[in-house]
Amino acid sequence: MKKLTLLFLTIVPLILLATAAGKRSGRTKQPPAPQAPIARPASRPLHIEGQAFRLPAGVSLDQGTMKGHNTLECSCESAQTVQRYGDGCIVRLRFRLRNHTAAPVKVVLPAGLVFRHRADRANDALLARPVTLVLPAGAAPWLHLDLFGLNESIVHPGPEGPYRFGPVAGNFDLQALLMTLEDKSLADVHSLAIAQQAIWEVTSGHTLEASLAKKIAALP
Repeated sequence: MKKLTLLFLTIVPLILLATAAGKRSGRTKQPPAPQAPIARPASRPLHIEGQAFRLPAGVSLDQGTMKGHNTLECSCESAQTVQRYGDGCIVRLRFRLRNHTAAPVKVVLPAGLVFRHRADRANDALLARPVTLVLPAGAAPWLHLDLFGLNESIVHPGPEGPYRFGPVAGNFDLQALLMTLEDKSLADVHSLAIAQQAIWEVTSGHTLEASLAKKIAALP
């Protein structure tokens, strides 16, 4: 099982790099029209705006931040029970939500929720599908989120944390893409790579290419 996990975590970044590189090389074959601007990768994606995310009353983020961790190092999870949620493999966060009340509290993390990193050259992250948690009374369980990257030019997450909750993306094209992905199976390397490439297309300010849209439609 450990060998299979290591193989998955090693192959995925290579596939994402290859698809991103192939996409960029394909664009350079057709030069832009005269006076048309040439798109260049930036350290940050298309500016994402939206409604601020707020945790329910009585729930707080333990220590105020979330910590990113190395995808190849899981010893941090071997000594404690961690509930795993989300899709993607570019950014992985570990954190605790504390329920200060005497009753269970439901927490909904919506699709399109952005996670911001403090450093400019680290990858911000996106939750592609909604996650619903139920926190027991007085509990502070460890949680793990697998997320898609928002920065195409930065494949690796960079330094460990701190991450914080950003806005819920209100961009129409991005929300339309996430609605399409909501019922798709993202259980293997192939489907994750397609979904990540599509997210990069939209957050880079480009229209989703027809060939990529067909690949998404073909996902089970």
